[in-house]
Amino acid sequence: MKKWLDKPSDREYTIMVVPHQEEDKSFSLCISMKTIKVAAVALSCCLAAGVATFANYRATMYTAKMEQQELAVLRANKELQDQKIAQLAKATAEVQEEMNKLTQLEGDVRRALNMEDNATSRSGVVRPGGERAGGQGGPGLLAVDQLLQQTVALKEELASREERLSDMRDDLSERNSRLAATPSIWPASGDVTSRFGWRNSPFGYGADWHPGIDIADSYGTPIIATADGVVVSAGWNGGYGLFVLIDHGYGLATAYGHHSELNVRAGQRVKKGDTIAYMGSTGASTGSHLHYEVRVNGRQVNPADFL
Repeated sequence: MKKWLDKPSDREYTIMVVPHQEEDKSFSLCISMKTIKVAAVALSCCLAAGVATFANYRATMYTAKMEQQELAVLRANKELQDQKIAQLAKATAEVQEEMNKLTQLEGDVRRALNMEDNATSRSGVVRPGGERAGGQGGPGLLAVDQLLQQTVALKEELASREERLSDMRDDLSERNSRLAATPSIWPASGDVTSRFGWRNSPFGYGADWHPGIDIADSYGTPIIATADGVVVSAGWNGGYGLFVLIDHGYGLATAYGHHSELNVRAGQRVKKGDTIAYMGSTGASTGSHLHYEVRVNGRQVNPADFL
């Protein structure tokens, strides 16, 4: 091609066409070198433009295909992310609902413990009282970062609430234990025939100090423990006759005397209301009755203060 283009432009070439049939005439075509060069250049340009156009088309189609695939992947990831966000938002809402229930429970426990409850949130905002309105609303789903921050805050709040409830549980357990260990019920049915303090001696001479109360009823009437505790002594004890001493802890103890029969032994743990003996008239006694004492740190006190 280069040799042709290098030839002088004024040269001409003749192309003769000779038909095979005799009746057809032959003819010739004269073409100048300049025309050939122009045609060659034009053809080369057309070919180059065509190749470039085809290559650009292929590249464009490939890019479009890749972008379409990437877009499909992004759409699938977005749908999956939207599902996860919806699930996270639902879980966060459920945790918040549990937090609200826990707040109500904490308030109930505080009131049960007679603790101060000013119905304020951690931020100091007073919670509204009275009838609750039915309105609800919100801006819709939160962003992932907001949900994560909210989840972290809820976890911290749950940990703090758990610690407070644990402390209140311990306080409640201690209170229940102390209440169970505090003599607070009557040890037997019957009539009070002698109270705590100075009295006329039932044996007919002078006055004496009575360190408990006497409750008279029929022989064999059940005697019950007035609080939880451990039996320290169960047996004969001089003027008390058949005698039971129960240690309740917290410096509290109760004593029961003049039984006809014992129903416990030393070292046995008893609960409030358990039958520990049966009424009788053993020891220094004028008839069937129970002598009942309450002792605080070893000192006999008036049982009426506990009944």
